[in-house]
Amino acid sequence: MNKQGWWRLWLGVFLVAVIACATCPSAFADAGPLSIGGRAVDFVPTDGSAEWMGGAQARLRLPLFFGVEGSVDYRREAFGSTTVHEWPVQLSGLLYLPKIILVQPFLLAGVGWYNTTVQGPGGFSATQNQFGPHLGAGVEFNLNSRWFLDATYRYIWLDKLHTVDAQGVGEDVRDSGHMITAGLNYRL
Repeated sequence: MNKQGWWRLWLGVFLVAVIACATCPSAFADAGPLSIGGRAVDFVPTDGSAEWMGGAQARLRLPLFFGVEGSVDYRREAFGSTTVHEWPVQLSGLLYLPKIILVQPFLLAGVGWYNTTVQGPGGFSATQNQFGPHLGAGVEFNLNSRWFLDATYRYIWLDKLHTVDAQGVGEDVRDSGHMITAGLNYRL
């Protein structure tokens, strides 16, 4: 991850911590096990540039220390005159670690389905679908019994994407990379 990506991650974690610490600690009783929310996504592929995008997620807290998360996001990247549109749909298993005061850390692992459309010069357009695993960690910050903030880090393994440059020469682009998310969620 580049220096700018780390800076954004730590700034986001700091802001979430300040908000969590400013919230009344007496209101941290859990509501229902299902939560839904929106999230901001920063994906940094190996051969591309980082850009914040949006998405949505739903989590189901299971008995003991397990959970499941489903999410869908949208991202767009430009590689010179080639543009890539991607709609990742991810399913993650969560393993909750012991709570630390206001913070609930967790580990995650899962798979994603990535529908990718590549548009290039000369009217080139191709759609590729691929599956890829991801592994990461995150934290939840309870704001009250219904609302919580979360931040996650994932590394995603994906196959190379095939693109065509302005001269019609094929090129493979490495699409694996780091994904950082920050979300606001509501427990039902």
